Amino acid sequence: MNKKSIGILTYYWPPAGGSGVQRWLRFSNYLSDLGWDVHVFTFKNPKYPILDKSTIKEVNPSIKVTKIKGFEFPNFLKKFSNEESIHHHHNGFGPNYAMNKVGLLRGKSVEKSFILMLRELFLFPDARKFLINPSYKFLKQYCQNNNMDVLITTGPPHSMHLAGLKLKKDIGINWIADFRDPWSNFFQNKLMNQLDSTIKKHEAAENEVLKSCDAAFTTSESLRTKFLNRNSKTFYIPSGFEQKIDPISHDKFRILYAGSMKDIQNPENLWLVLHELIESDKTFKENIEIILIGNIDRRILRSRGFKKIPDYKILSYMPKKNLNIEISKSELLVVCSVNYAESDDIVPGKFFHYLSSNKNILGISNKGSDLEKIIYQTKSGMSFEYSNYEDLKNYIYKCYNNFIDGKKNEREYDMNYLSSNVTKEIDKIISSI
Repeated sequence: MNKKSIGILTYYWPPAGGSGVQRWLRFSNYLSDLGWDVHVFTFKNPKYPILDKSTIKEVNPSIKVTKIKGFEFPNFLKKFSNEESIHHHHNGFGPNYAMNKVGLLRGKSVEKSFILMLRELFLFPDARKFLINPSYKFLKQYCQNNNMDVLITTGPPHSMHLAGLKLKKDIGINWIADFRDPWSNFFQNKLMNQLDSTIKKHEAAENEVLKSCDAAFTTSESLRTKFLNRNSKTFYIPSGFEQKIDPISHDKFRILYAGSMKDIQNPENLWLVLHELIESDKTFKENIEIILIGNIDRRILRSRGFKKIPDYKILSYMPKKNLNIEISKSELLVVCSVNYAESDDIVPGKFFHYLSSNKNILGISNKGSDLEKIIYQTKSGMSFEYSNYEDLKNYIYKCYNNFIDGKKNEREYDMNYLSSNVTKEIDKIISSI
């Protein structure tokens, strides 16, 4: 009996680091274990913000990986710019490039205003638009020469979906569009304060993708709800976690944040609460350990609240194996959503990484957000609005006292979010389309 064949078009693939690569790296491995003939299509000379060569070893040897040649605009742009972080975002330009009403970037140069306008006018839907046609042409030929039962495109970058759309129109391939983040409603797009015509183009492209694909995946329940009226076969597929992280005893009450933190995620009250507890309780000051791992926006480090913290450690990005050790020594794990209106449909992938440790999670998010809901649904911790000071302080102090008293977390692991179990649901869905 021939194996069922699945193609996955993804920009992020080992040796890429960070959360963007983990979702389909894990799902691809487990789909292969379930008997699928997995073909991954990615790109030559990609521009990844983070490299983690250890992820190469995680790829199931049975997976066939093909790299498509295409023009990488961020590589080209870097030749003319000293701004190293210009490509360090899904869409090629991050929120530091947000433009105000008169067309100048907030606190940025006219040169960077021009770069943003260039993107606005010529780089739709994102800086990887020049990979759409090479992907379409290569995959069309590949599908004609090889039997492929289904293709999954995963974005951002959403250019991957437009390549899938062209294939669907041309050869009618069974196609699933996987949205790791929102598209037209994504906060980064809002921060750029785009032209009305560009906003409408994003909405129209998103609509066409949703109405044309055979199924859509989302990483939050509310985004699924928003998509259902355009595609009734929209499924919530959480990223999940790969394995349990066993605790390691540590002599400090460690509060840890892992991942990038943008200015729009700055939990100002968290810094102020920690400052108050450190100043008011000598034993808390002696026992507290604050660890930040990843790329922290400089504006956060210069903020009034953060500058009040007397002692902390900021560590650079580290491979997942090393990060697991740091998490295992922690007592309270911080995850921040986006402090922006109508941007509550994002569940950071880091949440599931934290969930695998069974440690208490401290969420900072808007009320009613998907992050808040999943924290309470999994009973993994507490979530607080950005403006909530007193409840946040009380929760941190409660966790601290439990640590001092030697109380252990007796909550059971939520195995529904184990990636191997999530992949079984994916298997059922793609087998039915």
